[in-house]
Formats: sequence, structure tokens, C-alpha cells
Amino acid sequence: MNIIIVFCIALAVRSTNALVAPLRFAIKVGAIATKLDSAVTDEQITTDEQTTVVSTSSASSSIATPGLSENAIFECDPSVEFWRNFQQTSSDNSNDDDYSATHNLREMAEIASRFAAKGPDGWNYWIRHVGRSGYFLTNALLGTLASGLHERYVSNSNANNDDDGGILPFNLDSAVTTRLLLEAFLCYEQDYACIAEGIYNTPWDMKSLLTHRQSSPINMMTQTTRFVNEAIATLARRNRQNEEDKKIWLSDEASPKLYPEYYQNAFHYQTDGWMSRRSADVYETSTETLFLGRQDAMQRATLPPVTSFVENCKVNRQDGGRPLKVLEVACGTGRFMTFLRDQLDLDAEYTAVDLSPFYLETARDNDAYWRKTRQKTEERLGNTVGNSAELKPARLIQAQAEDLPFDNESFDVVVCIYLYHELPREVRAKVSAEMSRVLKKDGLLVLTDSIQRGDRPSLDDKIGNFGDMNEPYYVDYLSDDLSVPFVKEGLRPGGKIVRSTTKSLSFTK
Repeated sequence: MNIIIVFCIALAVRSTNALVAPLRFAIKVGAIATKLDSAVTDEQITTDEQTTVVSTSSASSSIATPGLSENAIFECDPSVEFWRNFQQTSSDNSNDDDYSATHNLREMAEIASRFAAKGPDGWNYWIRHVGRSGYFLTNALLGTLASGLHERYVSNSNANNDDDGGILPFNLDSAVTTRLLLEAFLCYEQDYACIAEGIYNTPWDMKSLLTHRQSSPINMMTQTTRFVNEAIATLARRNRQNEEDKKIWLSDEASPKLYPEYYQNAFHYQTDGWMSRRSADVYETSTETLFLGRQDAMQRATLPPVTSFVENCKVNRQDGGRPLKVLEVACGTGRFMTFLRDQLDLDAEYTAVDLSPFYLETARDNDAYWRKTRQKTEERLGNTVGNSAELKPARLIQAQAEDLPFDNESFDVVVCIYLYHELPREVRAKVSAEMSRVLKKDGLLVLTDSIQRGDRPSLDDKIGNFGDMNEPYYVDYLSDDLSVPFVKEGLRPGGKIVRSTTKSLSFTK
């Protein structure tokens, strides 16, 4: 089986243009998580840990590396060092050949072998996630082909022609292509290690794989169709680079100023920014296509500090067993919310905030589907939740993250995922202060977002390229010390976890 898997990968890589094209598209189309894969480079910025001086308190001409400097104040998981050194080239590029496509294929084969040795549970996880990556890779291929045909024959444009630089401003070769696949496989291995060690439970959508709506052929075809249509529109706007394409339909001067100016932006050139149901419906498929299926696994780096905190609360509980109160800031479509709720006691009170009413509507649907699925499981086990046989829905609220409508010290746990890189620096500081304010004493706060400069030095040189995809605050984010506002509010740095191009920082109050 391992040989078959590797042979299929090798065959795809041999057709470099066919595989590289969708990855070029996937990295550039439009979602929060794409920004770091777009930072692929064969060059390296060497960093001397003993002499690096980091300053983020003011705008500086020197490039700050917060991903490195923060390691001194956080308890770093082994994943931090692993990804920092992952395929790190030497200063004289003498070991470049060590990370060839052949090397990457060999590494993927070894991962497959390790999963096979884990028994039925490990093999089931592996097959499920390899198939997941295959589906999203297919989406990327179809999106690329459709976009290219549209640009050439409908728009009469050659902007997508590889001879003119292609979708990316640099070339991807088979080594980079296979590296991206290898990163997905490594994320799966790290994710499964947490499951096997009991750090968190098997994702709920895997438990009901055959009956889950996301596995329905009709659903998959529908989502692929939505994604392809969005790919055509997104890349067309990216190629035009018009100022009008950066705006959303609420940007008209006559519109009431119900939303902050920074929010009235078509991030990633996606249709309507965050302000339509069409955008919300395709978002999950877009982001997972961009990451070849590894986004869920990366986001689950948020879970270890939460599950550890919950267990400690049970051991040291002094409140008579009151329900845990959890807040998620910028919940988006609510997909991660379902993973986190599935790890908590069923009486936990979950509140989620987002500024888009369209994404909140999707979050409500995802929450309802999770509750329906979990309810069936509990009924089979003969369990009830408190005095009710039904799970309570999450409390969904439309609000700005920088102005949370809650009293001081209202929540035991506050989490925030993939928000900060889309905020101006001054707004980031306000959001940090607000989340700190509503967190209870001795509570836990977890911030998960893209890696920054210093987290993976081999990507530092071009990590900011995603700013060209209408990400106006991303370059500044890369050099912003995220811990400073939290420490200023009295929070204590806790742990740090890295998975590929995502990192998670935890704090306690």
C-alpha cells in the first residue's frame, strides 16, 4: 500500500506542470491560511540567536523576528524546534540537494509506514486524511484550469500564462511541490500523535465519516463547483489589480458606517469579502484547498492547552461544578467551534463572536449539525445533558472583537483563530486588551494565527508576498510581537505550538 501511495505521488510530481499549477493557484487564491505557503523560497535568511535584537514597540527599519524572540518567554512544544529547523538550508546552500523531490517522497513513504504500524486506528486516520488531501488537490487543479481558460478565452488575457510569471511571482519546482505535500503529511502525524496520547479526542467528523454530510458525493460536487466559480472570480480580480476590486459592496460612501473601515475590504480578492452568504458558503472549501486539506489539523494546535486547562479545572474545582464558560472571538463559519465544543463537557456554555452576519449564519448551521450528530451519539450511550436531553446551541453574537459586549472576567477560556493578521496593529492591541478584560482570573487565553518572521527562518525572505493578494495588514503582522499587549494587560505567557505555517500561543491571567 505504501508503495502504491508513493508511486501515485511520484507520478503526479513527474507531471510537474499539472501538479504545480494547482498549487500555484491554491497558494494565491484567497484565504487566511495561504499566506505562508506563498512564502516559498530557495533562499535563506540566517539568524544568529545570540545576536538578534528584536524591537516591535515602534516602526523600525530593521526586520523584527517575533517568532524567534518570543521563544524565550513561552514554554515551547517540541514542534517549535521541529518546524524551525524543517528543511533549513545551510548558509552556503551546500545541502540544497538533501531536500529534493526524491527526498520528500521518501519522507512521505516513511510517514505512511509509521501510520501503518500504529494499527487500525492509525491506518484509518491516515487513509482518511490522504483522501482528504487528494480531494482538495483535485479542487486546486480544476480551479486552475477553469481560471486559465476564463482568462484566455473569456477575458482575452494572458495574465495567467506561465511565461509571464504565472500565478505566483516566482517559480515552483517539483521539490517545492512535494514539500507542500510533505508538510500536510507531517501535520497529520502531529495531529494523530495528540489523539493517540489522549491529549484530545478523535475529530467528531471522523467518527461519523460514512454518514457525515461533508462526505456526501452531492455535497462534494456542490462545494467543488462553488470553489471553481470563486477561483475564476478571485484570480481575475487578482490579475486586474484594480482598486475597485479591493472594495466590497458596503464600501459605498452613502452606506452607514456600521463596520470598521479596515473590515470593508475584499481580503484575498474573494467575492464580497466577508459580507455575503456566497463567501461564507465557499470559505471552508477554499481554505482547505489552499492548504491541501491540512487546515483542520493546524487549527487543532489550539486544543492541547484548552484540554489541559479543562482537566486541571476538574481536579482543582472549587465552584461546585459550574459549567465552563468559553468565548471564541472571530469564529467565522464555526467549523473550529464544533471541534472545540466536542472536546468540552456537554454542559459547557459556548459563546462565539463574529462581525459578519453571513458567517454567523453559517456558524449557526455548523453548530446545529454538530449538536444533531453528537445528540445521536449521546442517545445511543443513554446519556443526558444536565436536566435536559438536548444539547444547548452556542450563543452567537455579532460584535467587533475590539469592543466585546461582555462584562469583565466573564469567561474561563477565550480563543481566537486566524484574526490578527487581518487587523491593523492598533486594532490588534485593542482586541488583545478586550480579550484580556473578559477573561476570568486564572483563566486561559489561546491565540492561533499564521507563523511570523523567525518561526521558520527559511521562509522569512518572501513570507510577506501574500500582501499582494489584498492583505493590507499582513506584512506588519509578520513583525509584530503578539505577546506585548497581553503582558501589558497582566497575562502570563504559557505555551507555544507550531504546525507547519500556523502557531498557537497560550496565556493565563
